[in-house]
Amino acid sequence: MRVSDYFEKTALANPDVEFAVFGDLRLTYAEARRTVHAIATALSREPGLTAGAVIGIYSSNDPRISMLQMGINRADFAWVGVHDRNAVETNAEVLDFMDGELVFFNSRYEKEVRQLKAGNSKVCRWICIDADSTEGESLASWLDGKFNEFPYSRPDMMRRACLVPTGGTTGPSKGVVHTHYTLEQGLIAQEKAFRIQARSRVLTTAPLSHAAGMFAMAFYPSAGTNVIMSGFDAEKVLHLIEQERITHLFMPPTMIGALLMHPKAKSTDFSSVKMCLTGAAPISPEKFKEIVALLGPVVWESYAQSETHMPVTVKAPEDYILNDGSFNESVLRSAGRAAEYVRIEIMDDDGNILPRGQRGEIVVRIPSLMKCYYKNPEATDEVSAFGFHHTGDVGVMDDAGFVTIVDRKKDMIVSGAFNIFPSEIEKIIYEIPAVLDCIVVGAPHEKWGEAVTAVIQLKPGQALTEDGVLALCRERLGSMKTPKRVEIWSELPRSPVGKLLRRVVREKFWQGHWRSI
Repeated sequence: MRVSDYFEKTALANPDVEFAVFGDLRLTYAEARRTVHAIATALSREPGLTAGAVIGIYSSNDPRISMLQMGINRADFAWVGVHDRNAVETNAEVLDFMDGELVFFNSRYEKEVRQLKAGNSKVCRWICIDADSTEGESLASWLDGKFNEFPYSRPDMMRRACLVPTGGTTGPSKGVVHTHYTLEQGLIAQEKAFRIQARSRVLTTAPLSHAAGMFAMAFYPSAGTNVIMSGFDAEKVLHLIEQERITHLFMPPTMIGALLMHPKAKSTDFSSVKMCLTGAAPISPEKFKEIVALLGPVVWESYAQSETHMPVTVKAPEDYILNDGSFNESVLRSAGRAAEYVRIEIMDDDGNILPRGQRGEIVVRIPSLMKCYYKNPEATDEVSAFGFHHTGDVGVMDDAGFVTIVDRKKDMIVSGAFNIFPSEIEKIIYEIPAVLDCIVVGAPHEKWGEAVTAVIQLKPGQALTEDGVLALCRERLGSMKTPKRVEIWSELPRSPVGKLLRRVVREKFWQGHWRSI
């Protein structure tokens, strides 16, 4: 079944159960279902939309995101999340490349939408989800007269259901294509792996447009309630855990760090919490121990990618806590072992599967694997070599099957759980007349996991300030991709033929650390 079919089944069986909580708003499954059907009806009547059209959702966290996803899914279109922390330039590229035909947006991004409209001729309709707007019709107006049952029709499960933007190895966006089938497999795998029980209450702190949205979706079949925060705030998280009796939450390591530092953390009642899942970026063993000490043995870790859906690996409390209550340090450093129905191997560059204990690329076979990269068969073939999906991450598997990620084959930086590609930043820095050469890498950072770091070699006789570099990057790329640090070196490392050596720069920052990502 499609994910919207699981939602439909739950809504019919549990109409009065809360579907979402958002501030003072409390929305039942019956109320959400009514809106989902109206969205599907309105989309089916929208003139100009092609079959299976790509529909953008550009909003900060809001329960309407989830209802839009289900309505788009029920009408057999495909959604794409437009990240609200991206620069306008990046989102324009995403919508253009993904062939977006209609975009739902939040009124707080009216200015950005105005800029997006100026440079995009493919989007034929803009709809504001939360207010009247000069940039598009309001959702309320658009849905007027369309609140009726949307008929079920048997879906083609291999049809695309959503596209997930992810940078290419050289920077430009690629689109991961997930089908109805792969989304269903991810939903089933999460429910089983994470032992989701009926009527759980999940707190969504991270963007619904990212992994947190897929995690929240896994609670639909069991009539779970999604308590949504518009943005992360450590004090509010602590308050909502107590007030809403939260049972499950997903938090990347950056959010865990902020929670641990809050003065009210130790006085908060966490007795309702059955699982705190972390992932999307590596977490240090020390921080992992601290969050276990705070919450108790309810902390899980999972590794996955946009291409694979989740989970690829799972690390449960019984994996890392020994019988005497102490920690298994080796397991603690790992990302867990293969989830059920997943095969993981470590492979060399020639396609040979390596023995346990040897370092190589992590490759997987998983039922929820993407169909392809959108309009990019070459990249699809490359990542599918030798019959496995190639993650681009380097790891070691021990005799018990636990996988420790130690490095990354790609240049990608993971900072605060977001994927950032150095070439995007280097391209902007090279526009500065004083710059001769530049290398952008991820350096270790306690809060962000990796901090975007720009190392610059100037042209002879030139000068440059860090503030100048940061201001340009912030204007052109947005805060997420702006370097946290800029260093000026007299000479950047080069090969005998003059090629810049990114790995040498990375190694300088990662010396003395047990991992390189």
